[in-house]
Amino acid sequence: MHYQNPSEKNADLLKLSNRKKIYELVRENQGCHFREIERRIKFPYGTLKYHLNFLVKHGLLIESRDKNNTRYYTKELSKDDSKLISLLRQESIRKIILFMITNKNSSYKEIVSFLKLSPSTVTWHLNSLLKKEIIGKKKNSRHFTYFLLADRTKIMRLLISYKKSFLDSLVDKTIEMWDVK
Repeated sequence: MHYQNPSEKNADLLKLSNRKKIYELVRENQGCHFREIERRIKFPYGTLKYHLNFLVKHGLLIESRDKNNTRYYTKELSKDDSKLISLLRQESIRKIILFMITNKNSSYKEIVSFLKLSPSTVTWHLNSLLKKEIIGKKKNSRHFTYFLLADRTKIMRLLISYKKSFLDSLVDKTIEMWDVK
């Protein structure tokens, strides 16, 4: 019986061009969701679902479900990193996190003003981030301020690593500011 090391096995599993294309897209866009992959690759739903299930079943990809999306990651990404990437893939949450990276203690009013979203939507996002322990909240006299609990350096490393996949000028500006520091 011939022994096959894991990298040879993975190469065999990725011999099909469709499968390799899907894997490469996920590797370059960690945390992308099914519909995003479908839009970018333009494979029929059934074909894409089959290949994604195959890649997950054989351990090349990890599938993670949140409330509304199924996201995909390569197995090289840590659980903490995949949690952060999942949040950074959501535009409003990404904007809140980027705002807090550059503004260490932010008032609710400043966050609402920056995001230009309804206060109730901002409250919902902030509560979600508080629950996931990405941000913290403290009371100063009569108002609350919000601050980042998650590791700024880790967030910036992820943003820099997957910069191309975010297509967001705010990400570019934050990375530029981070490089200056």
